[in-house]
Amino acid sequence: MTYSIIATDPISGAVGVATATGSVAVGGFVPHVRCGQGAIATQGAFTNWLYGDQGLALLSDKLTADQVRDRLIDADEGQAQRQLIVCDRWGNTAGHTGSDNIDAKLHLCEPNFAVAGNMLNSTDIVLAMKRAFQQLSAAPLHDRLLAAMMEGERIGGDFRGTHSAALKVHYPDKPPVDLRVDWAKKDCIEQLKTLYHKTQSEPFQQFLAGVPTLAQPSKTGHVNQKEVR
Repeated sequence: MTYSIIATDPISGAVGVATATGSVAVGGFVPHVRCGQGAIATQGAFTNWLYGDQGLALLSDKLTADQVRDRLIDADEGQAQRQLIVCDRWGNTAGHTGSDNIDAKLHLCEPNFAVAGNMLNSTDIVLAMKRAFQQLSAAPLHDRLLAAMMEGERIGGDFRGTHSAALKVHYPDKPPVDLRVDWAKKDCIEQLKTLYHKTQSEPFQQFLAGVPTLAQPSKTGHVNQKEVR
């Protein structure tokens, strides 16, 4: 029902997930990230959202992506209906696509990123997302994730249409990007991109400049009374 990409940036330390689906509110179930530990996208015919917190806890215990995947699916009698991709702090990735997920379905795991989808128009969508992500190797992680999602939707996305999407990226030295489109009749990823551009406005950037980060947990700033437009 969903197509997603997870990734870590070994240079900046950023980690993130981008996801979209033909149903409503994908951001409430699929993306799970924690800076310094890793990223998880949990989806499938019947998404086991519990994989998120459980998997992040295992990643925090320094288990590898393969070990986390195996622990999660081995404990789940419904694993044939699940799809899962995991990225750990070292950039290792692992995936699972249960046999009861609806075609077209596929997951691909590469160093530092993984892509997965089910209920797709074609598995070409997963391959196209991979290429789009790799082509922007010098760009910030959120830009690479958005580019991959734009390409996935352009190629065909969920065979019911793409109606909700989310982008979640955590950084060691910046506030998070955490954006959701819970329902859109069309142009869902474009709407997510528009939201992202709103966060780049001068007033919001001045707000972010004073927000605490993992690297500076006591950071403060100056109040800006301008509105985001």
